[in-house]
Amino acid sequence: MRQRRQKRWFGGMVMTGLFAAAVMSGPGKDLAVGEGLSVKKSGFGMTEFLAAEVARLQSPDQSGTGTVSPAQGQAPQDSSSQSQRSSTVVAGQGSSQSVPGPSMYGNIVTEGEKEVQPQDSILGGATLTLLHSQSGSQMLSAILQTSQGSLIVVDGGLGADGDYLRSQIQAKGSHVAAWLITHPHGDHAGALYRILQDEAAGVQSGIQIDGIYYSFAAPEWYTMNDATEQTMAHAIIGSLSGLPETMLHTVSRGQTIQVDDVTIQVMNDRYETSSDKGNNAGIVYKLWVNGKSILFLGDMAEEGGRRLLAESGPEALRADIVQMAHHGQNGVDEEFYKAVAPSICLWPTPQWLWSSVGSRYRTAETKGWMTHLNVQKHYCTKDGDQIIY
Repeated sequence: MRQRRQKRWFGGMVMTGLFAAAVMSGPGKDLAVGEGLSVKKSGFGMTEFLAAEVARLQSPDQSGTGTVSPAQGQAPQDSSSQSQRSSTVVAGQGSSQSVPGPSMYGNIVTEGEKEVQPQDSILGGATLTLLHSQSGSQMLSAILQTSQGSLIVVDGGLGADGDYLRSQIQAKGSHVAAWLITHPHGDHAGALYRILQDEAAGVQSGIQIDGIYYSFAAPEWYTMNDATEQTMAHAIIGSLSGLPETMLHTVSRGQTIQVDDVTIQVMNDRYETSSDKGNNAGIVYKLWVNGKSILFLGDMAEEGGRRLLAESGPEALRADIVQMAHHGQNGVDEEFYKAVAPSICLWPTPQWLWSSVGSRYRTAETKGWMTHLNVQKHYCTKDGDQIIY
């Protein structure tokens, strides 16, 4: 059923068009969280999810339904993992459904795999929700609700995650004080693009967005240096160019954003590196929430991580909670995580990527690093939505 829905969705998207509209410039630089304004501007861009769907539909399995290997961005899911993705897990309380036992890779047992336990208060009145993928793909989508009720969204996921993200924002009061974008890849900015496009088409969500925070290169840079994601980059840049300038904030290293009692620090300027250029051109954000610190790394890779560590030093990067770079595979190196010294890891990682062994992904190696660091709590989206209080 899900595959048929995806095929119908994909067909409709293809009929709509595959390429983004012309790109305009002009983001503002004021970092004060301002008043929310309506969104506008149309134009369509093909996200990373569309490319994965093309590969999936062209690669039938023995049953004729079609699969995509991990090397293509998604792996076949069995019925048990599908049911896990549809669940919501309150971090620290275990899963409400039958789930696999402890993981054999890196001796890590996720919070969703543990028996039911009393929930510890970690964020002192705030709530962090790490959303699971609606398509079984790797993606990053997180919502932090402050103790006063305002929302901070980090990335948002693929276009296919847009409806679910919108419903979660609505359920939490619909007021997004700050929307932080790490980088313009489809599995990070696609959901925001989908929401903006729906608004432009007259689909009123009732969501109020005070400010969108990002640092993008010129469109031509993505054409030259990030070809596989250039269409999504062009699309989201084009959509943002149609918004009121008061909503748009270009960030730079050392700047801070205040939302209620939560302080957000921009840890770096956008890097231009010799390797993994699109991922290393992302922005890292550090949030202070009621005495705890959360480091969102996006898809930062090794070269960018080494540069950030050299610029900032270990003390500035140290955090209680870290979002695992690039979904736990092929991200920053072990020395970077040693500097962070987290007590909690957030894994925006589907089941197929979590269990990946013997492939081009290095998830098992990253798990080993976290085992060596003796990190005791791991919240992974393979177990469903993860909620930390």
